[in-house]
Amino acid sequence: MKPLRRTFSVFACLIALGAAAFAQQTPPETSTPPATPPLTTLTADQRKEVLDSISTFVSTRAFVPGVDFARWTEFVEKRRESIEASDTVSGFTREVNRALREFGFSHINLRTPTASANRRSGSAVVLGLSTRPVEDGLEVTAVVANSPAADARFKVGDVVLEVNGAKPTSAESLRPEEGQTLAVKVKHPTGEQVEVSMQARRMATAREDTLTWPEKNVALLKIHSFSNGYDQRKIENHLDVAAKAELLILDLRSNGGGATTNMNHLLSLLLPDATPFGVFVNRRMADQFKEATQKEPTDPVEIAKWTERKTQTRKRSLEPFKGKVVVLVNRGSASASEIVACALREHKAAPLIGQRTAGAVLASVYGRLPHGFELQYPVSDYVSMPAGIRIEGNPLQPDIEALPNRALDEGIAKAIEWFKKPIG
Repeated sequence: MKPLRRTFSVFACLIALGAAAFAQQTPPETSTPPATPPLTTLTADQRKEVLDSISTFVSTRAFVPGVDFARWTEFVEKRRESIEASDTVSGFTREVNRALREFGFSHINLRTPTASANRRSGSAVVLGLSTRPVEDGLEVTAVVANSPAADARFKVGDVVLEVNGAKPTSAESLRPEEGQTLAVKVKHPTGEQVEVSMQARRMATAREDTLTWPEKNVALLKIHSFSNGYDQRKIENHLDVAAKAELLILDLRSNGGGATTNMNHLLSLLLPDATPFGVFVNRRMADQFKEATQKEPTDPVEIAKWTERKTQTRKRSLEPFKGKVVVLVNRGSASASEIVACALREHKAAPLIGQRTAGAVLASVYGRLPHGFELQYPVSDYVSMPAGIRIEGNPLQPDIEALPNRALDEGIAKAIEWFKKPIG
C-alpha cells in the first residue's frame, strides 16, 4: 500500500474525462486496449477487502487538522446496506464515495480500477467536457478541442438536460465505456434545446499549455493542469517570450491542480526568490504545535501562524515576470491553481477575474487498494501567507466577475479592460 507523490488535484472536479481532471487539447487517439478486461463485478469478500484497506488508510495515514477520522466506521455503517447491495464496481464505488463525502472536505475519493489505470497511463476514455451541477442538470464549463464533445459542437454555457433519457446529477453520468454512444439533450444559453449523440473514445489526458497575444503588450498564458502535461521547460520558454509584455493574463480556469513541484515552479517564475507564500499543515507540524503550546492542533490557521516552516519560491534561471498579472479563475479552478491565484493576489496584487474557485486545497496522495482500486486521501491542509487564508471550504471570490459566454471570452475582455483602466 504505497502512496504516490503529493498532489493537489481536486478529488471530485466535475469533469467528464474518465478519472482525469484534464484532457488533451490536440489529442492523439490511441486504440491500445487494456491488458486485461476491466473488473465489472465484485463478490462480498472483494468488497470487504477493499473496505478494510480503505479503513487502514483513513485511520493511519489520512490527516486534516481537527478531523476525527475514527468517524469513518460510523459513515460506513450508515450506508452498509447500500454498499453491500452493490455488486458492480461502479455501484460500489459510488456508495463508498457517498460515505467518504460525509467527512465534508475535498481530496478523499475511491477510484475504480479503470480510473486508477487511466491516471497512471495518461489516457482515458472521455467525452471531453467539464461540467458543474446546476438546477436543470450539468452546465458545461470547458470543452476539449478535437474531442467527441467538440465534434458535437458543445460550447461553454450549454446545459446537459438529459443523458439517455435521464436527468444527470453528477459527472458520472457522462463517463461511458469506450465506444459507448450516449443520447444527450442539451439546452443552449439562448434557450434552444437540441439532441445529440456522442461516442466516447480513448484520448491522452495531457494538454499542451499555450502562450498567445490577445493584444499588443498583453500575453495570455493558459495552463491546463499542474499535473500531467505541465512541462517546466516549455513554461519557462513561454514566460521568457512573455517577459516583454506589460500584462500577463494567467488562465487557470478549469485547472484542477496537480503536483506541488510544478505549482512552486510557476510561482517562482512570477514572484521574487524566497517569497513565503503559504504553509502546508501536516500531522508532524500539528504534533509539534501541540507539544510546544499545549493546545489542541485543531485550527490550521493558528498552526500556520505559529510555525516557521513557510513554503517559499525558489530561484530559477529565468528572472521573475516584472509586469502586471491578472489571474482567470472559475469553479473548476482547484487545489494548486487556487494556491497560485491566492499567492499572486497577496504578493503581486493580481486581481482574480471570473467566478469563485472550488475551495478544495488539501494536499493528497494515492494509496493502492486490492483488486486495482485506488484511494485518494489528504495528508495536509494549506494556509496562505501573509493573509492567513484557509482556502479549503472557503473558495476564492473573484475581484471582478466574468461569466462564461459563448460568443466572447468575458474573462479576457475584462482583464484587458482592467489593464487599460484599473478597476477599484
